[in-house]
Amino acid sequence: MHPDVKSLLAVQQDDLNIYALEERLAALAPRLAALEQERGRAADAVERARRAIEAEEARHRESRMRIDTHKQLAERSQRQYESVTTPREATAAMAQLEQTRRMVSESERDAETVHARIEQLRQQVTDLEKALAGSEQAQTEARSSLDADRAAIDSELSSAKATRDEHARAVPRSMLGTYDKVRRRRRAEAVFPLRGPSCGSCDTAIPTQRRASMAATGSLEMCEGCGALLYAGE
Repeated sequence: MHPDVKSLLAVQQDDLNIYALEERLAALAPRLAALEQERGRAADAVERARRAIEAEEARHRESRMRIDTHKQLAERSQRQYESVTTPREATAAMAQLEQTRRMVSESERDAETVHARIEQLRQQVTDLEKALAGSEQAQTEARSSLDADRAAIDSELSSAKATRDEHARAVPRSMLGTYDKVRRRRRAEAVFPLRGPSCGSCDTAIPTQRRASMAATGSLEMCEGCGALLYAGE
């Protein structure tokens, strides 16, 4: 095997290692995104419950105001009933008094119902906040593990790139440039040996003259079938 090709194959192996490390690094992103989504859902649930409490508390204040208003009406109706002088006036005053009493009773029931909902929501917020705190505690450990994984991969990647740069210095610039164009497009193995008279990647037949030139000079030829770079093996 020509020394230049041998040097290029070392670079290619470095690139394959780098691609594998970059894939491992990219695989951490969905795990981090999943943690963010999980926490976001828990935090959103807490926020929705808090807003629901605020809305119910506003309704409860309105209910209390209606109770006060209806009690005032009931007191006026009571005074009117006590001051009537004729049976007809008494009948009308009594009807008015009963109506205002019903209004007070209904308003008090509404206020009690709203108050019960508020208590339920407050308990729900407490439970959701506990769940959120538990999730954040668990995520702290998971994020620490992810950070450690990322740091380890970054270190390996830095070392792999340094090794690649060292090996690349042994490859002729024109050969390296051609290889870089192909491997950036393929982002996978780009250089293959001839397999008999054919491309070692896709089995496309290579003309005899081109094979002879590759064997004699150690040059690379591009496969017209798959675009891979070919070299003459041993």
